[in-house]
Amino acid sequence: MIKKNLHIITDNARRADSFFSRFRGLMFVKEIEDNYALHITPCNQIHMLNMRFALDVIYLDENGRVVKIDENVQPGKICKTVRNAKSVIEMKASAASRLGIRTGDILEVTVENH
Repeated sequence: MIKKNLHIITDNARRADSFFSRFRGLMFVKEIEDNYALHITPCNQIHMLNMRFALDVIYLDENGRVVKIDENVQPGKICKTVRNAKSVIEMKASAASRLGIRTGDILEVTVENH
């Protein structure tokens, strides 16, 4: 579950926190639901190699504060390292704006392992 200002923005979330689950991420997945989120920790950079769809990538610091959002990241792209980030949330493209997630927001992440 991921919350913003005590409001649930998705209850369809998983965590990738092992070497293999972090490396794999959403590679080779055909599609995800509109409200699905993958929380990758620790993480401060992602790649879109072997991806089949675009993502919004939300970078969080150690307190869950959104430090950067990369919207509509296309397959094949390698994103730049975000120095302050300790984890990322990957969601379907346009999810960040649809859910009203902005830089500076604090997100509470409580999810199961992937």
